[in-house]
Amino acid sequence: MRPPTDDPRAVVGIVSGGHFLSHFYLLAFPPLFPMLRESFDLDAVGFGLVMSVVAVGMFLQVPAGALVERVGAKRVFVAGVAVTGGGVAAAGLAGSYPLLLAATLVSGVGQAAFHPADYTLLDAATDRSREGRSFGVHTFGGYVGFAAAPLAVGALATAFDWRLALLLVGGAGVGYALFAGLALAPVHRGRAEETPAPSDRAPLLERTRSLLGPDVLVLAVFFMGLVMGQKGVSTFTPLFVADRLGMTEVAGNGVLTVFFAAGAVGVLLGGVVADRYDPHLVVVGALTAGSAALVALVAGLAGTGPTAAFPLFAVVGLCYGLPLPSRDRLVSAASSPAGVGTSFGVVFTAAAVGSSISPTLLGGVIERSGTGIAFAVVAGFFLVAAGVVALLRLGLVGGRAGRPGARGEPTGEDD
Repeated sequence: MRPPTDDPRAVVGIVSGGHFLSHFYLLAFPPLFPMLRESFDLDAVGFGLVMSVVAVGMFLQVPAGALVERVGAKRVFVAGVAVTGGGVAAAGLAGSYPLLLAATLVSGVGQAAFHPADYTLLDAATDRSREGRSFGVHTFGGYVGFAAAPLAVGALATAFDWRLALLLVGGAGVGYALFAGLALAPVHRGRAEETPAPSDRAPLLERTRSLLGPDVLVLAVFFMGLVMGQKGVSTFTPLFVADRLGMTEVAGNGVLTVFFAAGAVGVLLGGVVADRYDPHLVVVGALTAGSAALVALVAGLAGTGPTAAFPLFAVVGLCYGLPLPSRDRLVSAASSPAGVGTSFGVVFTAAAVGSSISPTLLGGVIERSGTGIAFAVVAGFFLVAAGVVALLRLGLVGGRAGRPGARGEPTGEDD
C-alpha cells in the first residue's frame, strides 16, 4: 500500500472531493421530500425543520476550527466526512420522524468540520504562488456537489427507494473518509509544529482570540455581506424575473441556473486571477461590476425579458464566482500559521449568520416595496462587501490591513 501523500495536487484533489460531498449532502434530502411525506406524513414545516437541522453545523465552525488547531486538520477532515456520510446513511434507517431528525442532526454536526479543516489542509500543502487555483478547484468541487445531488439522489430513489438511496450515498461518504484517512499525510501538523501555538490547556475563547488577527474579524463582516447578497439572488431570482421582468417561473428558474453556471466558471477563472493580482482589487472590482449589473436590471437600463435577464444574471454570477478564490486568499493571508482553521471557522460562521438573515429580511422588503427594491438592496449588500475589502486594502480598518505581500500574498505582479 502506498504511504500517505503530501503532494499538493493530491491534497487539493482529496480535499476538493470532500467539499463535493459536503455540498452534495446539504442537498441530499430535498429530492426525497415527496417520498418522506408519504412515509412520515410530513408537511412543509417538517421539511423545513429537516433542512434547518442539516444546516446546524454551519454555526459550529468556530469550535471545529479550534479542534483543527488541537488535533490536526487531517483528523478533523476525515472525521467530518465520516460523520456527515454516516448521518445521511443513518437517516435511511430511520423508522420515525424524530429518528430522521436525529440522524440529520448528526450529519449537520459533521458539516462543521469541512471549511476549517479543508482550508487548513490547502493552506499547509499548497505553495503561495498556486494557492488561489487550489482554492478555486476546492470551491468548484462544492458547486459540482450542489449540481449532482438532486440528480443522483433522485435517480437512486426512483430506481430503488429513498432509504436505499440515503444508505448508498451516505455509505459512499464513509468509504471516502476511509480512503482519505489512508491517503492523506498530516501536512498541517508538520507545519503547525514549526509555529508556537497557545497552550492546549487555555480556554476555548482565549485560544480562539489569541489565534485571530484583527483583519479576520473585518473579513467576517465582508463574508456576511457577500453571502447576504448571494442568498438574495439564489432565493428570489425566480420571483424577481416574474414580477419585474414579466417572464414565466420556468424562465426564472432557467435564469437562476445561468447564474450558478456562470458562477462556477467564474470560480475556476478566479483561481488563476487570484494568483496573479492583488486579491483586494479582484474582490472590489468584481463585486462592483456585479452590483452594476443588478442595478441595470432593476432600473430597466438594459430592457426587460430574456434579452436582459439571461446575459445580465450571467454577469452577476461570473462576478460572484470570480472573487471567491481571492476571498479565501485574503483569509489565509490574515491568519497566523497556527490559526488558519479557527480563522476560516469564524468567517464561515459569519457567512452562516448572513445566510439565515438575508431571506427573511429581503422577504420583508418585497412585501413592503416589491422585488425591484429588494434586488437594489441585494446590490447594496455586494457593494458593502466590496467596500469593506477596499477599506481593508487602504489600511482604514483591521491591523495589517492585508497589504500586498503579507504572508505570501501576491503583489499584483506575475508569479
